[in-house]
Amino acid sequence: MAVPVIDFSKLQGEERAATMARIDDACEQWGFFQLLNHGIPLDLLDRVKRVCDKCFKMAREGGFKDSKPVRLLNELIDGGETGKRLDDVDWEDVFFCKTITNGLPLP
Repeated sequence: MAVPVIDFSKLQGEERAATMARIDDACEQWGFFQLLNHGIPLDLLDRVKRVCDKCFKMAREGGFKDSKPVRLLNELIDGGETGKRLDDVDWEDVFFCKTITNGLPLP
């Protein structure tokens, strides 16, 4: 059993439908996959890793809890302007990747 590996360069050619099906399957069955030929420069990936490492270090040092995003989220959890407290809130880390389709249809 191995983590699904998707070749992103195949989205531009005749293998688009098959590649989209592999992405769908990987998301459904695994919840994640590894991308090859994604076009993201290694220096940008290194920068993202450094920023994430810094954020996790802040979380361990207490600076994280004093950051503006955390304060705003805590206000929402505690009811904020609505007065309605949010229950069962999970903290999670998310990496958001904006998709530029260049006119190609989305799945």
